[in-house]
Amino acid sequence: MPSFMNTLGARPRGGQWRFRHVFRWSDALGRLDVTDAGLIDFSNCSEILLTVTPRDARHHGWGECWSGCSSEPQPVLSAALSTGTLAISNPGILEAVFPAGSLLTFPPGLYDVRVAVTIGPETEEIFREPIEFA
Repeated sequence: MPSFMNTLGARPRGGQWRFRHVFRWSDALGRLDVTDAGLIDFSNCSEILLTVTPRDARHHGWGECWSGCSSEPQPVLSAALSTGTLAISNPGILEAVFPAGSLLTFPPGLYDVRVAVTIGPETEEIFREPIEFA
């Protein structure tokens, strides 16, 4: 189930950005398991993909469409387990580092950070949070 708690806040585009998030299981009522047993085990994942996409798929305040105004915007940043740009640093913890300068290639604004995991033939989005790059 995707997360929508706006935990990422705002980040300046001029420096490096480190995505680091702790993923935990929740029960049917949405209560998180805060014990060590509640940490999500990513060891069975064949792929984990983090993408950063423009929040509004059609217009972004600078007067032009992104990717031809398609219904799904193209990522402006990505990191993946398969390419070594995303890491499982501990049980339940995913990390990706985007170096200084990499955030300057796209305009400031609101973006969605998404994490999708693949296990066998199935892929599921497990995280979607807004972030502001100023």
